[in-house]
Amino acid sequence: MVTKRFSLVAIFALSMMIILTYGCASSFNHEGQLKTTALQVQEAVQLELDNLDSDLSGAASELSRTGLSGPEARQILNGLCSKHPFVIDSCTTDVAGKMVTVAPEAYSSYEGSDISTQDPVVKMRETKEPVLSQIFPVVENIDAVVLMWPIFSEKGDFIGSLSALFKPEALLATEVEPVLKGTDIEVNVMQLDGLTIYDSEGADTGKNLLTDPSFQAYKELVELGARIAAEESGSGSYTFINHATGKPVKKQAFWVIVGLHDTAWRLVSVQQVEE
Repeated sequence: MVTKRFSLVAIFALSMMIILTYGCASSFNHEGQLKTTALQVQEAVQLELDNLDSDLSGAASELSRTGLSGPEARQILNGLCSKHPFVIDSCTTDVAGKMVTVAPEAYSSYEGSDISTQDPVVKMRETKEPVLSQIFPVVENIDAVVLMWPIFSEKGDFIGSLSALFKPEALLATEVEPVLKGTDIEVNVMQLDGLTIYDSEGADTGKNLLTDPSFQAYKELVELGARIAAEESGSGSYTFINHATGKPVKKQAFWVIVGLHDTAWRLVSVQQVEE
């Protein structure tokens, strides 16, 4: 009887070890997949941002020679838009904050607009350094971000700026979707103020993870959101609804940083896990 009881205890202990080991391995496997995905997307997105930044730098140097207006300036702006299809428009702005030349032609009606009070324009005037803005409402009647470079004359005088306007999801979708194809992983990209500027599922783009009422019932998620904003990389788990079923599920997340010129985005890979 003692031997039989010992055997049952041993079997139970072994079963528990297998379950716990499987659970740990499963959790580790999820985090490994999420990390790999996040790093792949990070590399692709950062490369696209860096390429746009480099091209604006080069174009700003050319505009030092041509000035802010004229056929040559317009050709430079059209070239930027052609090379980067996610860019909505590119423009030169003078030191007073007036839009001088805007390309492509469909947006030329905005030439002459006063954007002197917009935060990135104010910052450019103060620092005369490249700027990547937060998302904000622009004169083109959309919410977008702008990457700006200063333009200096050949004598070294600050004469204005060059900008490329784009919606983050247009850039991000092109780089994210090929990586996620065939997986059950989602990707969100968040500003440090909590605003989701891209959701691969399309459900939460434009919502603020820290303040939107739809998230407040999910304390784990909001707390994790605060960590994501505060830490450049990390991992964590939370409970939130599955958008397909409407039921709460456990999810695991891993995040990294992308950005330019002191403006950072958090790129978060997410996967549903078995509880």
